[in-house]
Amino acid sequence: MAWFENISVNPKDVTDLKELIPLSIDQDEDFQKFVNLKKVKNGDPVAFIGSGDDVGIAGSGCDPVYQEYGIANSQKRWVLGDWQIPLKICYESLKNTIAEYTLKTGTDIGDLTSTEFMSYILRPELERQMKRMIWRFGWFGDTAAKNIAQGGILTDDEKVKKELFTTCDGLFKRIFAQCTSNSKQLTAIAANNEATFAAQRAAMLTEGVATNLLDMMLMDADSRITSDPSACIVMTKLMADCLTYDIKNRFKIIMPWETIFNGLDVANYNGVKIVRVSIWDRMIQAYEHIETEASGQTPAQNKPNKPFRMVYANLNSQLQVATESGGLLEDLDIWFDKKERRNYIYATGKLGTQILEDDMFHAAY
Repeated sequence: MAWFENISVNPKDVTDLKELIPLSIDQDEDFQKFVNLKKVKNGDPVAFIGSGDDVGIAGSGCDPVYQEYGIANSQKRWVLGDWQIPLKICYESLKNTIAEYTLKTGTDIGDLTSTEFMSYILRPELERQMKRMIWRFGWFGDTAAKNIAQGGILTDDEKVKKELFTTCDGLFKRIFAQCTSNSKQLTAIAANNEATFAAQRAAMLTEGVATNLLDMMLMDADSRITSDPSACIVMTKLMADCLTYDIKNRFKIIMPWETIFNGLDVANYNGVKIVRVSIWDRMIQAYEHIETEASGQTPAQNKPNKPFRMVYANLNSQLQVATESGGLLEDLDIWFDKKERRNYIYATGKLGTQILEDDMFHAAY
């Protein structure tokens, strides 16, 4: 049975994979809409010039007393961590699946290059997972990542490996650390502290909670952020949905969301652009949740870590991600080993994050 009989196979599909997947991800605006992508070397400085001292004091006449003048400045350095994608595939793993119908025959059966499987099954899935990798490192990365059993926040699941996160410290880790250092940059969300997901959601859906949180966040934020016309609030889908629900029930108004492109929905709240980021929810659920045994109830209930999150900043200037090449993904190396009869895929690169000015964002979680 020819499952792909109407699809012509490009005999150069290995070249396509090597070139088109990195190109597609580099051109993908989903991630780059939320950060400023930089090209740097490990150890390069991150410097900025801030405001100068106030000038103008009372008095006039001869022999004035001259004062030292300073301009606020700061310097950090980029720390880029290494990532790699080492994969191997044996054709036997495709048996009894739809992909079995794409295999070659005879001696060449093990060679998956120039097959429909490589072009139309592996490539789309590999591209999707590589995009997830960039989001995972860029926002959820933690060089000291631990599972919950070891005192961390990663789900206790053999599939949730620490190595999926330890390439670099992601933007959430930096945001959490800065808010711990300066509590004025945080608007606390009490609903996150509830014992189960059901209780977390019920607390947020209480009338007035979601809208009051957003109002408080806007009031708590530094005036330099609120006066920046390019600043916006990015939030988890769950937070955005609860806000929409609260506005509808409290004010009898439908909050309109506009889909700019796949994965980016925007709306407006009191003149401030807000952005719904559903991939955050998927990653929190996949990697940062704990199973809690509710009293007298089975099975265990799920409690995600901080499912309600908001960040208010000029994303393009303040939240930065860097690679050595300036692209999100490096070239792929793909080959078939005739001795081992296996197909290999490999890529490696460097990635790091920075917040340009530590006090130029406000968070709620």
